[in-house]
Amino acid sequence: MKLSTYHRIIPTLHCLPLGICGAVLAWVAVRLRFYHIDLLAEHFELAAIFDPLHTPVGFLSLMVISAIVALMALLAAFSGLLSRTARSLGLIRKANAALLAYFIFYAWAVISTTSRIEDAVRFGESAPNAVDLFNWRLAYLWLPSFVAAAVGWLHLNAWRRAVMNFYTAEAEDAPARGDLIVENIRTHGTDPEYRKSKIGSVWAHILIIVIIPWLLNLFGCVTPYRVPFGGGEPAVMQVVQFKKKPKKKREYILSMDTAILFNLPDLDESKIFQEVEILTRLTYEANAKAAHGKLGSKTADQAGFWDGFLDGEMRFIRLEYSGADWDDGMDSTTQADMNFLLKFREVSGGMKTALRGESHRVSLLKKYPKGQAPPFVFMTGSGSINMGGGDMKVLREHLRGGGLLFADCGSPAWDGAFRSFVSRLFPGKQLSVIADDDPIFQLPFAFPNGAPPLWHHGGHRALGIKEGGRWLVFYHPGDVNDAWKTGHSGIDSDLAEGAFQMGINIVYYSTMQYLQKTRKYRKGKR
Repeated sequence: MKLSTYHRIIPTLHCLPLGICGAVLAWVAVRLRFYHIDLLAEHFELAAIFDPLHTPVGFLSLMVISAIVALMALLAAFSGLLSRTARSLGLIRKANAALLAYFIFYAWAVISTTSRIEDAVRFGESAPNAVDLFNWRLAYLWLPSFVAAAVGWLHLNAWRRAVMNFYTAEAEDAPARGDLIVENIRTHGTDPEYRKSKIGSVWAHILIIVIIPWLLNLFGCVTPYRVPFGGGEPAVMQVVQFKKKPKKKREYILSMDTAILFNLPDLDESKIFQEVEILTRLTYEANAKAAHGKLGSKTADQAGFWDGFLDGEMRFIRLEYSGADWDDGMDSTTQADMNFLLKFREVSGGMKTALRGESHRVSLLKKYPKGQAPPFVFMTGSGSINMGGGDMKVLREHLRGGGLLFADCGSPAWDGAFRSFVSRLFPGKQLSVIADDDPIFQLPFAFPNGAPPLWHHGGHRALGIKEGGRWLVFYHPGDVNDAWKTGHSGIDSDLAEGAFQMGINIVYYSTMQYLQKTRKYRKGKR
């Protein structure tokens, strides 16, 4: 009697949830077309990331995927209700699997979008905190998570013997795959003691420590780096470096009766001397009224690059590695990366930029599509640089493929570590001085005396690795990252402005070089 009753409810149990999910996703697909407009009506700050005239690409992608999965779910629901065939059972299983995959993509979209919204609202009057962000995500994910759990359970049941016999008209008695899984979950396996044994413990540790992290690394994903389309011919803005004129020395007459001090202090070791030395080397005449156009290439109505993408934006990507302070300046207080992006947007005449910096494992660089990889990656630190041979190879291929490594010396110790790192990254090559008249010092800001050394942890001159007429590595010796931080680490605002301008030159150079080298991969794409 019980078995007969279960057989009667099998179609309803498996097909009704599919039909409901299909109808909901069809509604979602229609609703997403204009959902960003409702968000803009509630939070005007989101205009920084949502264009009211165009549906965001992420929303369009979710809309299309929602429609496809909705169609699969509705088709499987009707087929399972109207016919008892193995084909109907196969459609039910495929629809369940598609719904589970859709939930994973949906969860990623929610997390990604709320992160961007958090950054945009942060510029408004009421900045959200971690609790607000959690509540946003909870509001969008709690119900879909419950539905996904129910779909997962139904998918497991679709592999049980009773369901298989119902749709295939067979009379098998042997437990199916789903029955074995359910039984193992209920009883902890046929031999519960095995799960508590040393062998089971070893395999559990291998799974958690080795296999799962490896899979996460293997299937890690990236968002293609799409340089924004536009134009603008930048005119040179002169940045003149000069030394203060020393005051005329006074002449002193020594009295024969005055005591003579033979143990004189070493002025080179004096902190005051070091501060004065920095000020005299790094005093600039930056004319704020000097004419300069928008950054970019050729001519267009918006700031950008002629070979870029309509939905592109400039991003700031920092390399993660095993070493101290690789993320220096990325925290919510100092915000060096964010400050630089804001300055770049201002100087470029409104070029679309990301709202915050990113950090990547080196291995993720190989996952970018050709022609849509980062033109530059940033690297800094204060100690050793530990990077394996595999990551070295990925970084080397990325740089030779068109990218540039923008390295910034965060301490004297890091200077030695980076020089050793470069010798391993490009065997047989050495860092060489970048000439003052190099193009990298010419546009959009002219630095007649080369890069400003600032704290000069690694010397006074910028160094690099050049190959094929293009700089693959730009090494700044003086910690520009510190000058970008909120408060500029205590240096004068004019000196900090010079540090921003130097960074903009490097980004401009690397982007132009990358677009030129990888143009063939973007033909017909915009």
